[in-house]
Amino acid sequence: MENALGKLNYSIDAYQANQVLKQLKDHDVALNFFYWLKRQPGFKHDGHTYTTMVGILGRARKFREINKLLDQMVMDGCQPNVVTYNRLIHSFGRANYLNEAVDVFNQMQEVGCQPDRVTYCTLIDIHAKAGYLDVAMDMYQRMQEAGLSPDTFTYSVIINCLGKAGHLAAAHKLFCEMISHGCVPNLVTYNIMIALHAKARNYLSALQLYGDMQNAGFEPDKVTYSIVMEVLGHCGYLEEAEALFFEMQQKNWVPDEPVYGLLVDLWGKAGNAEKAWGWYRAMLDSGLCPNVPTCNSLLSAFLRVHRLSDACNLLQSMLNLGLHPSLQTYTLLLSCCTESQTSYDMVFCCELMAVTGHPAHAFLLSMPAAGPDGQNVRDHVSNFLDLMHSEDRESKRGLVDSVVDFLHKTGLKEEAGSVWEVAAQKNVYPDAVKEKSSSYWLINLHVMSDGTAVTALSRTLARFRQRILVSGICPNRIDIVTGWGRRSRVTGSSLVRQAVQQLLHIFSFPFFTEHGNSGCFVGCGEPLNRWLLQSYVERMHLL
Repeated sequence: MENALGKLNYSIDAYQANQVLKQLKDHDVALNFFYWLKRQPGFKHDGHTYTTMVGILGRARKFREINKLLDQMVMDGCQPNVVTYNRLIHSFGRANYLNEAVDVFNQMQEVGCQPDRVTYCTLIDIHAKAGYLDVAMDMYQRMQEAGLSPDTFTYSVIINCLGKAGHLAAAHKLFCEMISHGCVPNLVTYNIMIALHAKARNYLSALQLYGDMQNAGFEPDKVTYSIVMEVLGHCGYLEEAEALFFEMQQKNWVPDEPVYGLLVDLWGKAGNAEKAWGWYRAMLDSGLCPNVPTCNSLLSAFLRVHRLSDACNLLQSMLNLGLHPSLQTYTLLLSCCTESQTSYDMVFCCELMAVTGHPAHAFLLSMPAAGPDGQNVRDHVSNFLDLMHSEDRESKRGLVDSVVDFLHKTGLKEEAGSVWEVAAQKNVYPDAVKEKSSSYWLINLHVMSDGTAVTALSRTLARFRQRILVSGICPNRIDIVTGWGRRSRVTGSSLVRQAVQQLLHIFSFPFFTEHGNSGCFVGCGEPLNRWLLQSYVERMHLL
């Protein structure tokens, strides 16, 4: 290549060299060309060519070569400028080297190079995407203090940050501020806002934003359609969600597997297994291969209506497609086994659980009988949860819920209590037991099955008793929240509430409800403390 370039007999300047470098995709080729230029008589690299080369090496994560290049840049009399530093920060961010990106941010200021809007936006974006929302918000504050007004991209990133942190009101306020400052939201901004409202179940607000987006002249993209279809489904407008699917096709957006999977999930949760099955077949007919979550949605739909043979066929087809059943797959089958009305159904579900080949099945089959103190069960559970450490918390919570419910309802209540205790220690249920203020405790059971709720409540109250005996510190108030319950649609009618109320009645727990909230049982003051000291509180979970 060098010979070919030499035969051109053409002198190239730094501007032309920079244009060539921008077109080169291979970092090795680009670096060789860069150094070949450096050796040519009369040629001198400038800040632009050095900066472009920093960006190329950054994309390839060649940070050692970048450091050498920066040293040469200074030796050649080309001081790195704000663009150079921005490229370097972006490169570190892409590689998830966030500390190094911040170091560059500090270094550039030490040498008198002031960060610009791009610098701050890059740092905000890379920290937000990595989940460091507090750092992203701090950078946003520093950006404003530096007198730099945010642009559409920055607003979008910060709005997304606030929403992910659960500050939806603040995110919406910033969205309104963005518009009032004359910064026009783009499609990405609208998608973020619609998604945040959808996640918070503010479905009417999400649909209003969808209308505002269209009125502003933006055409929905695939992301918009998916979000709005999900919103319509959750509002019960499944036919409208289907109509949006067909509109999406008419606008030449090709539906992908997640879009089909969404319709499978929506119809399945609505109790229409036939419709869910129809959309699953439509996905296959379009040449798409389902993923495990979509198969789980259809599996759940079949199990809800006791179509066990269809569930068996689906599980077999998953294996034939090379899909590995997930923790959720196993959890669905275990829940179905627990709720089985006949021994035949229970045996059938157990066979399907074995077919999954999931480690959870070996864990359940090898569950030891509780010893005198239950430590052998706790060790068994602890080892399994350590094995499942890479699973997300929601999946682990779902499995633990099903395991405790299964053990409780099959009479293995000591084992059920031990499983719950380990799960609580390992923060699988982070919001189940919280101290709202001094000596005021909240026991939140509404996301659990009824068997798990009773077990969790019994063991938690026993723990309070033990604490009183050891330290003498008594809770002044305990709120037991049952809410709607996992399988309920109407407040106060859930299986969780019924089971909890029955347990409290049997043991004469001094509870009451307040402000008409039938989904929350309250105990407080001296009656609560006297009750907690009763010896049967230690053994409630065995009833």
